[in-house]
Amino acid sequence: MAHTRIRQHAGKLAAFALAIMIPCALFGDRETRAEQKAVPARSGSAGPPFSGSVASFSGILPVVVNISPNVTAPEQARPFFDDFSWRSFIALNWPAVPDRHGVPKSPDDPKVFLGAGAAYPTVWDTYREAFELYRVDNVTPVAFASSATTNTVCGPAAPGTKILLMAAKSGTLLQDVDQAFSYPLVDQNDNYVYYEIRFNADQYDFVRGNGLYLAKNLMAAEQKAPIAMPISSAQPYRQGAVMLKAAWKQMTGSDDPSRYYTVKAKILDTSQRQPSCRDVTMGLIAFHIGHKVDGFAQWIWSSFEQVDNVPNDDGSKSAGSMTLNNGTNSPETVGGWANRPESKREVPSKDRNKAQVVRLNPIPTTPAGQSTVDINKLYRKALANTVWANYQLVITQWPAAPVPQSKFKPKENQGVYPQDAGGPFPVNNAVNTAMETFFQSQSDAVGAGGNSCMQCHYNVGNADFSWSLVLRSK
Repeated sequence: MAHTRIRQHAGKLAAFALAIMIPCALFGDRETRAEQKAVPARSGSAGPPFSGSVASFSGILPVVVNISPNVTAPEQARPFFDDFSWRSFIALNWPAVPDRHGVPKSPDDPKVFLGAGAAYPTVWDTYREAFELYRVDNVTPVAFASSATTNTVCGPAAPGTKILLMAAKSGTLLQDVDQAFSYPLVDQNDNYVYYEIRFNADQYDFVRGNGLYLAKNLMAAEQKAPIAMPISSAQPYRQGAVMLKAAWKQMTGSDDPSRYYTVKAKILDTSQRQPSCRDVTMGLIAFHIGHKVDGFAQWIWSSFEQVDNVPNDDGSKSAGSMTLNNGTNSPETVGGWANRPESKREVPSKDRNKAQVVRLNPIPTTPAGQSTVDINKLYRKALANTVWANYQLVITQWPAAPVPQSKFKPKENQGVYPQDAGGPFPVNNAVNTAMETFFQSQSDAVGAGGNSCMQCHYNVGNADFSWSLVLRSK
């Protein structure tokens, strides 16, 4: 039923002149943002604009992008958004209070984070999973803060063990094992990459409280007006809706575990005639953050990768054993990839083709001195001697001309990307090598709606950019 509401993107997109946007567009409209006021430093939500250095680490998720008043163009705003992305990444990966959901441990003490190690329960690990919100039995989801667990085909999650059911980034559990509208991803060890989707309390409770996990309720709500999930605010402090997607590799003897954030997991393996659940150690290789932030009703999108996924942008080899590249130029890649699987279903290891992947769209090198590459160097240096020094931001995308929620025109209502999506910056080419492997080029991504977070998610604008709502409601 949900799939009948999806209109595929077709045709080439017209160019959009972002360079002429005025400063007020960067900050948002009064209808979509609370007035920014001074808040205590502990809130982690305001403070001075990014100054070119790393501030003290905090376990409180930032909820405001504080942009310098001197910014007059989206490219100049990039360092402020990249800094926001990194601070979000750190807060989400902060150690969690045991037996609580979404609560950071001693969030004002950086030593708690810096000394946590490489295998500990993070805050985002305690967010609720997609399979808990969109249950296969259509039963009301458990409350976010509840200690209750949700049973799966692999049983309930034991303390300290993650349940990974999807060799997919979207689609229906136990059916689709491909990336979003694409194919599965096979790493250099002939193992499938696994994915998971999680939601913070604001998004989870909004969907649960309005019954939108049921397709009939979702369709009725969409017919009235575009759905508007909670947006962040500084005072009172509210996170706003946050949706996360993570990609995991199976750790083997050829991998260096010190270079990865790792977890004990139970994975559903459907590659054999008789599906089974296996106990493995998984390493984090990619991490998407979608955050509905004060002033940016079309969300801010941040994407991170483990640095050993593919060769460096200058063509040099990674310091560690690469997950998605064999270290040679053979086979030759086209569109950033080679050896895409022939089957959209899991197959035995003897029938798999190891993906050969390079980054088609380099990590941004502008503005000079404060580019994404420069911000990565700052944060990775500040995170030295932690596992998180082995991760990098590959892109931040945001609505540079955010549309007020009351005036938003989704694609389902004949809206047109990019202008009706809030003027995304960058417009295209915002992809992750482990999550949109086969959609790195615009030509490959036409059938999926585009090769950027906002372009793809704009196709479900009526559902507030949430594919999980459209694809997983029953």
